Amino acid sequence: MQTIGIDVGKRQHIAAICHQGEREARKAVLRFSTDRAGLGQLEDWLARQGQITRAVLESSGHYHLNLAAALQRQGVPVAVVNPIESKYFGKRRLQRTTSDPADARTRALLAMVDQPEIRDVLTGAELREAARFAMALVDERGRVCQKITRLLELGFPELEQAYDDPTCTSALAVLRQAPTASAVARKRPATLALAARPGGGRAIGAKKAAQIQDLARATIAAPELAAQIGFQMRLRIAQYDLLTAQIAEAEAHLATLLDGELVRRLRTIPGVGPAICATLIAEIGDIRRFERFDQLVAYIGVHPAEKSSGQKGANPETSWRMSKAGNAYLRTALYQLAIVGIRHNPIIRAHYARKRAQGKSKVNAVGHCMKKGLAIVWGVWRSGEDFAAPETP
Repeated sequence: MQTIGIDVGKRQHIAAICHQGEREARKAVLRFSTDRAGLGQLEDWLARQGQITRAVLESSGHYHLNLAAALQRQGVPVAVVNPIESKYFGKRRLQRTTSDPADARTRALLAMVDQPEIRDVLTGAELREAARFAMALVDERGRVCQKITRLLELGFPELEQAYDDPTCTSALAVLRQAPTASAVARKRPATLALAARPGGGRAIGAKKAAQIQDLARATIAAPELAAQIGFQMRLRIAQYDLLTAQIAEAEAHLATLLDGELVRRLRTIPGVGPAICATLIAEIGDIRRFERFDQLVAYIGVHPAEKSSGQKGANPETSWRMSKAGNAYLRTALYQLAIVGIRHNPIIRAHYARKRAQGKSKVNAVGHCMKKGLAIVWGVWRSGEDFAAPETP
């Protein structure tokens, strides 16, 4: 029995081999490029080695995918391991040298000793890629919203008195017509009252328009910056609209890849759309590999990590922060689930209200709602039952 370990790189891979019964991998390694010629070198090298029972690669961004697929086509069983698993295996073996060849030898020995699980790396790869692309668009739109909020704080800070979320649909409808307080003040009330989302929708109405104009006339925004803020706001909202259209297209594509009873059940949870559903399924995989809910929480990184030192830990409300040490794609999905859930999911909405009543900040309360949303997903997924909202007394 022989195993191989490969250190994955952008332009060059390094392969090492370990024979059964040997305490260490062989010193000699194969260096091969990431192009067709390099894969030919690898194929010739593998043919001289005899039967390979397992090849171990790290999940190195996206660089390992084409290599793993090529190995599978050659009949080599592939196990993709987390870099942390490889790192601590080396520490366990008292590895002192850190280099690409040494890392390849460590993975070859890991394949022999620990025998990590073999999986088809392309199973679910299309769904995972599509889900990550959709969530990346959602994340990018979130950053654009932050920039719009900054511009509002300069050009029309009073708008937050009219809308809890100054980047909500109605607020953006106003800003498309008049991107600053001075522009709002100059608008005819009847025109402002007709402000609505692109493509139609309910207008903000005369009462809300009058409130916004009263706020605009009492603004503290510096008029000297109005022209520049208005210019930037127009472009930022155009970015927002473009990303919104792209998200809709990406989610429509995701819907063609999603099928089955699990998808239907998860979609019964208020706030779980195609992108969030696909991300949950693609990134979690088999949820039963997590024996306890806390293990899934740690895998995603929505558990608290203490950040206290000396006087910094005196206030328990500020000495704990979300770990963010796990799967970033799942955290993005859970953040979106929490934001939508605060408005539309009765369980998450009530949980948010409780945390705010306890004195938690908005950001902290949303973090708690992310974990609550995950608990709902855990329950629906593992129980095999649809989401059921609690009965109101």
